[in-house]
Amino acid sequence: MRERTKGMEIINFNPAQESEEQYIYRICSLKESSGMTWQQVADIINAALDQNYGESAYRKKYQMFQHGLKTCEKQVFTDDEYLKKIQTEREELYKVKKQFQDQRREYNKLLASDARAEHLTEKLIEAAENLSKDKFLSTNQILSVGSKEEAVLVLTDWHFGMVTDNIWNKYDTNECLSRVNTLFKKASEYLKLHGIRTLHIVLLGDFIHGSIHTSARVASEEDTCDQLMEVSEILAELINGLSQNVNDVYVYSTYGNHARTVQNKNDSIHSDNMEKIIPWWIKQRLAKNYKVHVRDNNINEFIFFNVLGHDIVAVHGDLERFNKLGVDMHTLFGKKYGLDVEYVFSGDKHHSETIDSYGIDNVMVSSLCGTDDYANNKRLYANPAQTLCIFNKEDGKICTYNIKL
Repeated sequence: MRERTKGMEIINFNPAQESEEQYIYRICSLKESSGMTWQQVADIINAALDQNYGESAYRKKYQMFQHGLKTCEKQVFTDDEYLKKIQTEREELYKVKKQFQDQRREYNKLLASDARAEHLTEKLIEAAENLSKDKFLSTNQILSVGSKEEAVLVLTDWHFGMVTDNIWNKYDTNECLSRVNTLFKKASEYLKLHGIRTLHIVLLGDFIHGSIHTSARVASEEDTCDQLMEVSEILAELINGLSQNVNDVYVYSTYGNHARTVQNKNDSIHSDNMEKIIPWWIKQRLAKNYKVHVRDNNINEFIFFNVLGHDIVAVHGDLERFNKLGVDMHTLFGKKYGLDVEYVFSGDKHHSETIDSYGIDNVMVSSLCGTDDYANNKRLYANPAQTLCIFNKEDGKICTYNIKL
């Protein structure tokens, strides 16, 4: 402890508690609050530390202290910003990680879906080969020259495997077979009546009921794979039978929404659909029937074909609004392919309807299954039916038969 010097009050310096540098900073810091001059500050420090420096030495040293302190404070602030930046980047990295996990999960779903599809394909190939050995389909008798008219038979919404029993309709697999038999007889009569030698068959999808939601699974009496194989064979036999009445059958196909491979509509890919197996099955089963020509569909879910110079588009209809369908297809195929679409066929809605929109004939085809529980609960009723149209070169569609079943 050092004593007073020249009447100045000594501010104690304790080397056990602070260094000389800390003491100098402490005394200089008191200058403003105490009203001392820099000379008085120097006198106190010199007396306490037994030194003999002028006031400028302590003033400059204090200024250096202050500058260093501000630099440190600034660095601390900068470090805080840096930490915030790191935190933000960590949060972004976490988001990317979660996105990657979600994408990996979806990818695994797709792998599982592909595995199921491959298994189904293998099972169908084996079934088709075995069935062809036991039940051979073929008819190659050429008929005499008929009329210059051609026919278009549109088949859609059979929902094979569905079971319903309501006030308007009773339907199961046996009833489906019965209605297909009735369809074959009536269509054959109309083909003979018009002397048709070229028949175009359009398959618009939803031939199986599937298992895309709980109500569909509850209302199905067979699993999806069995439904698909059985209805494919029914279609093959129907086409084979109808070919006996004509010289050429052209088969076009698309798919509906009940055979998608993923149950959740939001997670599904529309084109990932098991009904793509149907045309393959028909082609395999009727390979020896040289009257039947199964056309590949190269425009995704759309069917395009020409009958006697008249351009026709067909689509299942689950993604379209019927009242705009004709104009939309005319615009789309006009711009994309330079076609002048005159007729559009669709299904999905389970009832028959025809509208003429800006000169485009828009034809909605009813279902073979008829009113199901869903439609009955909403009081939506329609007769089961499929549609046969007769075309000639001059006028296009000249006759429509809604074949009630």
